[in-house]
Amino acid sequence: MDADDPPAALLRYSDVVLDESRREVFRGETQVELTATEFSLLRYFLLHPRRVVSKRQILRDVWQHESGGGNVNVVETYVSYLRRKLGRSGPPLIRTVRQAGYMLDAEAE
Repeated sequence: MDADDPPAALLRYSDVVLDESRREVFRGETQVELTATEFSLLRYFLLHPRRVVSKRQILRDVWQHESGGGNVNVVETYVSYLRRKLGRSGPPLIRTVRQAGYMLDAEAE
């Protein structure tokens, strides 16, 4: 590593590590390949662990839709993709909170 390189920006939760500077994600020892949108969505969850976030909040903050406008189905689709990819290397981490949204939760079922 070069002395001029900034320190790595790592976000961690349970056994997930997201390295913002390298745009890499690991679940335990396994690297998880994510699209740019999946990476942004996981980053959002990692910045709000154990907090319920609504689909509208996710649309606003991840997809940059003003006032959370837009189709919430895209959120459901990408949460599904992210669950599948993270689930290959460990137990579920993203919990659906009925009538409220989603939550990053190591106790998810």
